[in-house]
Amino acid sequence: MNLKNYFLVMLLVFTSFSQSVKASLDVILTDNPIEVGKKIISDDPLPWTADEYQTILDQLGPVVALEQLDKNYLLLQSPWLGAEYLQGIYDEGVTSIPVEQLLDLLNMATTSPQQTSRKLAEVSLRQAMLEYDKAFKVAESLKGESLVAYGEAVGFLQSRFGYLKIKTAQNLLDESNKADKAVIDKKTSKKIADRFKSIRKKYTDQIPLTNALNEVKAFYTLLEEVVSGLALVEPYTRFTQTITELNEVQLRERKHWHSGLEITHPAKGSVWTIPDEVYLQWTTENLPPEKTIKFYLLRNNTVIEDLGIFKNNSLAEGIKLNKTLPPGDNYRVMGIELFPADKFHTAKFATPFFTIDKRDPNTPPPAEEIVLADEVSTPEIVEEVVASEEPVVAITPPVEAEPQKMEVVVKEEVAIIEEENEVEESADPVPQVIEEVVEEKKVEKRTDFDGRSITYVKELEVDNKIVQINLWDHGRKDGDIVSIYLNGYPIVSEYHLTYQKKGFELKLDPSQPNDLFLYAHNLGRFPPNTVSIEIIDGSDSENIILNSDLSRCEAVLINVKE
Repeated sequence: MNLKNYFLVMLLVFTSFSQSVKASLDVILTDNPIEVGKKIISDDPLPWTADEYQTILDQLGPVVALEQLDKNYLLLQSPWLGAEYLQGIYDEGVTSIPVEQLLDLLNMATTSPQQTSRKLAEVSLRQAMLEYDKAFKVAESLKGESLVAYGEAVGFLQSRFGYLKIKTAQNLLDESNKADKAVIDKKTSKKIADRFKSIRKKYTDQIPLTNALNEVKAFYTLLEEVVSGLALVEPYTRFTQTITELNEVQLRERKHWHSGLEITHPAKGSVWTIPDEVYLQWTTENLPPEKTIKFYLLRNNTVIEDLGIFKNNSLAEGIKLNKTLPPGDNYRVMGIELFPADKFHTAKFATPFFTIDKRDPNTPPPAEEIVLADEVSTPEIVEEVVASEEPVVAITPPVEAEPQKMEVVVKEEVAIIEEENEVEESADPVPQVIEEVVEEKKVEKRTDFDGRSITYVKELEVDNKIVQINLWDHGRKDGDIVSIYLNGYPIVSEYHLTYQKKGFELKLDPSQPNDLFLYAHNLGRFPPNTVSIEIIDGSDSENIILNSDLSRCEAVLINVKE
């Protein structure tokens, strides 16, 4: 038996909650998380009683969210923690931490192991209480006759270990004083200093969480080698072994209950023909029928049309495509699970590229197109999935070879309208010509762009044709990537929003209303994408908030005073 398992067994034997640990670790996974949750409560009812919950509240105080610096201590919970586990802690879109904060933490673990151990215990108690509180609230419904949603049951399974972690962290807090004093000789001090220099050399400012975990693991191994710092704190060693075991089970179960999506039609080789109706077929894992999935049509990797939101019944028929889409073999469909049970994992799938063709609507479809349902997906779909892709990754350039055909058609239509207007002008009096001009200006107001609808939230009037704008992330920083368009042309392309203001200069067209709209390239962690824009006109300024997702854009209309 290795050292890790030995400590775990000893803890299970000598602590008062050994049966709780065994009951939680021995759960048999089934396809029904609600039944699993009920079995856990039945096997070990104590944690889910109101009296036990109140006792813990009296000991720890109210449930309080952790500060960002406190969360960094959780990197020391176990040097073997996985980055996926940390997604449940750094839940505000945080993907990295300052290097100096990590170095301060490692220095404390070396020079002040008792203080560091106590601080880790206090932070772990708060984090465990957050998990336990979430699980307890769902347990009340699981014990009673109330209906429990699939997602709530999954949430209970993911949070139920909070009770055991409270007990484990309490033991660490009680025993943290049992440690040798930190005595570091010159040789050990040099090894530690060299490690710090190496970290600073590799990471100048921020360090990704995954890399931070690796550095903590390597540093703890060094402390074991030199027999110093936290490696001498036996209660900390026992604590990390138990937490590691609980989190490994938690991660295995999280993967088991992960939702999955695979679109089986269209597939590689499929052909959709405009103006015929098309259909979608898909399969899912751990997604109940009442869940909804949103589908998008992409050209290359840019969303150009919203295909709709459908219940998870594996089939959606009668879908009509935009008749203006150009033919090509660079189309794909992406599906995204809406309102996922696990907010750190959303089921999504991108098909391989397939073809969209066109035919004369007066010509009946060929026989082979009628039997589209006979197409069968091939294993190649899995190989071509880009599971980690966000729905949009790159802006399609304003002018492409194929879209030019569309522009030619539009110009011909406009020419025909103008010819008709000329005929009317020759027969009608001058006032009627003025009415036609007014109607033409109304048509110029943009209502859609690249398959997305445009909604105007404000109309402004400015004195100058050159104005300044500042933009920054509104609300939580969650990885939003956006472009800003003025009159259909990008002035900011694929910009990663931050809290820092970024300034640009706009040159407006005084002869027409100028539309300024927000275009989202992804959904971020907290949809929709939201940006704050400050428009500065000389000494005057206006603050506007614009929202955008993958089907709509919000815009502001700017007019220059004559």
